[in-house]
Amino acid sequence: MSKLFTPFLRAMMLSGLSIAVIGTITFLANDLATASSVAKEVPKKIVPEISKDTKIAQKMWAMVCEEDKEKKKKTCFASQDHSTKEGKLALRFSFGYMEDDKKPFIITMLPLGINLPSGVIVKIDETTPIPLVLQHCTPDGCLGAVHLSATQTDELLKAKDVSVIMLPSGATQPIAFNLNMEGFVKEVKLLP
Repeated sequence: MSKLFTPFLRAMMLSGLSIAVIGTITFLANDLATASSVAKEVPKKIVPEISKDTKIAQKMWAMVCEEDKEKKKKTCFASQDHSTKEGKLALRFSFGYMEDDKKPFIITMLPLGINLPSGVIVKIDETTPIPLVLQHCTPDGCLGAVHLSATQTDELLKAKDVSVIMLPSGATQPIAFNLNMEGFVKEVKLLP
């Protein structure tokens, strides 16, 4: 695993995401296509699972960074959090560039209680859904990630409607976390 990612994983753990798994980033870079079974259809009716009380907070994008002091490099992501009605983190959606060649990635912390075999998708406007590779789950939630192509990155940067869609365990209808894209491009432009 690249030394660049060790500090990044530590930062994610310290921020309550607990995603420290040896080989996570190496796995992502090597083989994303075969790692997850994904929901085949996007639901026609999507029920957002966010608190109306925290709507203002969910409009904001924030930069989350970790510095590799040895290499004097930073790994940063533009992130948006969604909370439950009780104020607990339900979803963290992060976009950024990793590795020396600046590969674009989406990394998410998903809520517990999702149907893992159904998979999780990111829907960008009317484009083909992008399956997330589910890495592992901890008491804080489940980690999902995907490396984006140049076309997918361009679509995300121009997007008006972006949703993370999943099926809760035991449910028949999927739920979606609808991201507020206001300020997203501005935050991405600030990424080092």
